Amino acid sequence: MSQDLLEVYNLTVNVGKFSLKDINFSMGPGDYVIILGPTGCGKTIFLESIAGLRALNKGALFLNGKEITHLPPEHRYLGFAYQDSLLYPFMSVKENILFGAKARKMAGGPEILRRMEQLAAAMNITHLLDRYPRFLSGGERQRVSLARAILTRPPLLLLDEPLSALDQQTRHAMQELLREIHHTEGIGIIHVTHDFSEALQLGKRMLVLHDGQVEQEGEPLEIFYHPATEFVAKFLHGENLIPGRVLRQGGEQWFEYGDGDFLLGPLPKNCLTEGLSESGKLSTLLIRSGSIRLSRAAEGPAAANCWTARIKSVMIGSTHVDVYCNGNGRWQASLSLAEWQGLDLRRGEQVSLSVSPEHLHVIAQ
Repeated sequence: MSQDLLEVYNLTVNVGKFSLKDINFSMGPGDYVIILGPTGCGKTIFLESIAGLRALNKGALFLNGKEITHLPPEHRYLGFAYQDSLLYPFMSVKENILFGAKARKMAGGPEILRRMEQLAAAMNITHLLDRYPRFLSGGERQRVSLARAILTRPPLLLLDEPLSALDQQTRHAMQELLREIHHTEGIGIIHVTHDFSEALQLGKRMLVLHDGQVEQEGEPLEIFYHPATEFVAKFLHGENLIPGRVLRQGGEQWFEYGDGDFLLGPLPKNCLTEGLSESGKLSTLLIRSGSIRLSRAAEGPAAANCWTARIKSVMIGSTHVDVYCNGNGRWQASLSLAEWQGLDLRRGEQVSLSVSPEHLHVIAQ
């Protein structure tokens, strides 16, 4: 059984009126973990606490089985890259990359110089080595920052929103670079972001922070489709969040919405969050927009988990279409562009909406 790379026990850090509260977390060697949450939830404080830049008020940290709680940052030997790259303006790119190694008295040896040249080639910055940061683009500065952070082969790389200030094209290129670094270096990475699409592209595990606490932990897609709390559902852009209650009928559970004349189900057991065993308990239903099927309105009585609605508005994108409808509430359905064009529908037309029970997810209030 392999040893954990990082173990965090009851980490508590007070910063003014804000606190990270009793964070427990562990990761194995080579894991890529995303820390996701809104601005002000404590993501950067969490990273800085691991790096030794903030003292813990309570708790303990272990790296490769050795306690580092009270070690200064320079003795933890971790890589750290901030959002704004923090390059030294009066040093060349080469000097910036070698700075961390110089602090550890490793900069002059042939091995570290060869390592620097290999990283520069891998990150396509060899032609920039003699330039200064003010002459670099945002993406180039981030590549230099990453090269500096991993030059000395740290066991763990900490990334604080490294892609948030980049344009879309550069961001995609940097995502590919991070995947390549993770694969070739075999390095553990903790990556802070507020962007779920970034988390989905890069992370194998994800922690969602809210007000200094871990709200949910798991695989990104699992959290996306099965959020544990209404906060997580809303933060991950839960399109169809419907208040109602869970009812038990004939040994099965159903979701009741409105005045009791609209039922969806039966609900699979794995679609209910904790605390929903009681019949009649207030809850919130989540249906992802891509899970709602939209078709031309059918004649006759509606089938189970099928209802009629009227198109209110349509948002057409390059690859998919979001259709907003009214009928037993407000709903959003997402279709591929080809599906939408095949239906030949217009605003104001009546449509049928339907969902399979396995795509229902109910959250306790």
